[in-house]
Amino acid sequence: MTAECGKSRLEVAKERLQAISSAFNFHHSFIEILKTVIGVESESENSDEESGNEDSTKEDANINLSDNEPETDKAVISMDGIANKVCLHNFETLQYMMGRPEFKVARKYNAKALDIVPDNFNALWNKVYILISENDSIKDDMLTNAENILQQLETVITKDKKLMLIAKAEVAGMHTLLQENLKTFLNSVALYEEILDELQEFSKQSLSDIENLVLIWKQDLVQNYARLTYGHKHERAIAMASDIVKELDHHPTIFDKDKARLWVNLAVIIQHCVPRYERQFDYSNIELSEFPTSEHCYRKAMKLDPENPRIFMQAGRELKRHASTVSQMEKAVALLEIALGGAGMESHREYLIHHIGLGNQRLWHLTDHPVHKNIEDDYSFRRISHDDGDGGPTPGCLVINPPNHPLDFNQIPPPYKKLHKSTQWRFFNPIAHNVRNRYYLRAIQCFEEAIKMANEKCLYLIDLSRLYSSALDLVKAGECLREAMNGSDSCSPNSPGVSLYEYIGFHEETLMMQKGFEHKHAEKIKGFYRESIRQSTHNKWKPVVAFHHLLRILYKQLEDEGGFDCERDRLIVQDEYFLLYMAIQEAKDPRDILQTLTTTAPKIDLISRLIQAFHERNEEFDAEAGFTYFSVLAVFRKMKKIKIGAENNDVETKRILLELAERVARQRIEQPRYLRKEYRILYELIGEEAHQRELNSSSLDCKLAKLQEMKMKIVMTIIFPTMTVGCIRSMEQC
Repeated sequence: MTAECGKSRLEVAKERLQAISSAFNFHHSFIEILKTVIGVESESENSDEESGNEDSTKEDANINLSDNEPETDKAVISMDGIANKVCLHNFETLQYMMGRPEFKVARKYNAKALDIVPDNFNALWNKVYILISENDSIKDDMLTNAENILQQLETVITKDKKLMLIAKAEVAGMHTLLQENLKTFLNSVALYEEILDELQEFSKQSLSDIENLVLIWKQDLVQNYARLTYGHKHERAIAMASDIVKELDHHPTIFDKDKARLWVNLAVIIQHCVPRYERQFDYSNIELSEFPTSEHCYRKAMKLDPENPRIFMQAGRELKRHASTVSQMEKAVALLEIALGGAGMESHREYLIHHIGLGNQRLWHLTDHPVHKNIEDDYSFRRISHDDGDGGPTPGCLVINPPNHPLDFNQIPPPYKKLHKSTQWRFFNPIAHNVRNRYYLRAIQCFEEAIKMANEKCLYLIDLSRLYSSALDLVKAGECLREAMNGSDSCSPNSPGVSLYEYIGFHEETLMMQKGFEHKHAEKIKGFYRESIRQSTHNKWKPVVAFHHLLRILYKQLEDEGGFDCERDRLIVQDEYFLLYMAIQEAKDPRDILQTLTTTAPKIDLISRLIQAFHERNEEFDAEAGFTYFSVLAVFRKMKKIKIGAENNDVETKRILLELAERVARQRIEQPRYLRKEYRILYELIGEEAHQRELNSSSLDCKLAKLQEMKMKIVMTIIFPTMTVGCIRSMEQC
């Protein structure tokens, strides 16, 4: 090819290659994502040389507090679930082509891919890229080879839809080779869904030569659905996965073990999607009875692969969740014990023993019939009867825009929504009739054994604490909770920290109500409940008891009008009470209370007033309270709507947020609990800032500005910690 419009052959070839990638838009998008990921890795190798801070996030110095969540993911390669070697070799080729090119290694992987499939679209594109990018003094014969391949690729784009489908499926698989996070799996799912839709244009006979590939694509899609618990359309996920599994279950070329894995993945999808499907979507035209139950899926899987202990583990866990009789629960425990004795289950022993303990705990409930006592019954509120004509609001009245001044107690509507019976049964500790019940003792034994084996013990300690509370041994229960607070898993993004702090608050509240309501103790309890709420902003578990009981404590404080030192203190309690009252009032489902905190302008105004009041008052628990509500605003992207400080601008908002976070860091350094490394780094930066002020060097302003940027990065990492995608736990995979 001769040069066109004054351009060299090499320049024209590069433009043609870029045009092919752009026309092949999903390929172009993946290349851009991969470049970004590799770029983040490269930055991380050389980052923080100036600051000396290895733990700072890879975010620009100009932090936008309003809407942007920091990206802190690194590229981590996983080989799981990718059966196609060509796909893997193409991915490896791209890795060594982009970022800091290593073309010698890239050529090696590219040759492996082309040895397997000489006309593979992605491999040929990679080959051209290597040929024309390795150097500018490319030989004529190499350039001619590149031009011939470009002609072949351009022909494929316009005339061979099947090869394009194969190329698109490879890119879908490549997305899951990046770090397992929400975006990569959503991108992969979207491409696979497009592919299956496009397959409808072909006749069954025309697809006979790629039938095995289609089977792989369908299995990959079901597996990706199982790994996602949020972010995609649940009604489509459950419908497509169900149809695919039923279809492939009768396919003669698929091994029984692979069919079993499909049924397990479908069970996981049903467990995750059906509750959301029922709550969020209009399914009047689709009956949920059309889909199999998770128990049915596990029965099919056990029949297909009876030697796989993982299936027995998952089946036992699922049966345990729904068992309502002694015989059903005993069967669930038996399945878990079979799994415990299976080959290759050493890494899951603590998990299985814990679930066997939970099964025995439930058997104790079913056989001993312990008494459930609702702590809410201990609250007796002083209130004038509405029949007396006092003009006060009736219970359950609608609150739209609370006033910005203290109200008479009888003008404040009382809490009226009660916890659902299922929540009470799950959360409130039943009082044992017989602490020598064999199931009760077996449950304690299992929890203690799991604690000895585990590195992350928080969840097991919570459950053991609950059992001790049932025996009215509140001392041992408290010891378990304090030990749980010292565990590294008590505050990680995917930890049971939400439940831990909610239950610590409940435990402390139980102790307080035994002696009588007391303001100082109540402030401590409110702090635990708020910490549970703050952790829930980045956790799939959402507190319910924390909201309801925090509301009741606030109302009890308002009842004691003489318990406040000044009008400001009473107004703070009143504002927080109305904020939670309105959120609980609006939420149709208890699990949605958190997100209703910021749905209306009056509630955002209340949060703004609370943050400013907590910041100005600065008492023992105020910094944590202000930081909690800042976190809620940031997570739900309402930072631009708040009005805080005299200046009422982003600079003032950032200053108050930093000061609250710094106060929290100082307090937590001194507390007997596990502390995330971000708090320690923030505390060290505070010390460095004080040191620089003492030195008072000529470049002080520049150094302080740099420290402010670093502190803000750490604060945003605390608010938006790195999370793993939905359900990628080894014990949930077949």
